[in-house]
Amino acid sequence: MATLQLLRRENSGVVYANSSNPSQTVRFRNTTSNKTLNGVSVKNHLLEIIYNENKEITVATGVNALDPISVRIRISGAAASETQLGVLLASAAAQINTWVGQHVVLGFTLLRLR
Repeated sequence: MATLQLLRRENSGVVYANSSNPSQTVRFRNTTSNKTLNGVSVKNHLLEIIYNENKEITVATGVNALDPISVRIRISGAAASETQLGVLLASAAAQINTWVGQHVVLGFTLLRLR
């Protein structure tokens, strides 16, 4: 992915875009809510990272179309869990090429999950 530039600030986050391909964006959305853990009220932090892009594809012989594709990553937990959330995110990131290679996006079941 190209280097993105700040496009706009929103109440709950920021949006970055590729200046040479404005359909290519990444949005970071942060929200908080209260949750109770063992009777103690804590803040739950939610981060959504949303990638969007229009991808030109061929849908039939001689028929091209723009497919609006999207990837959404949702991370949620108390501030005290931040380190473990990073561990889980890194573990998922390390497996993405395997998941894509096994066509999980198309609905196939993983052969093996680490």
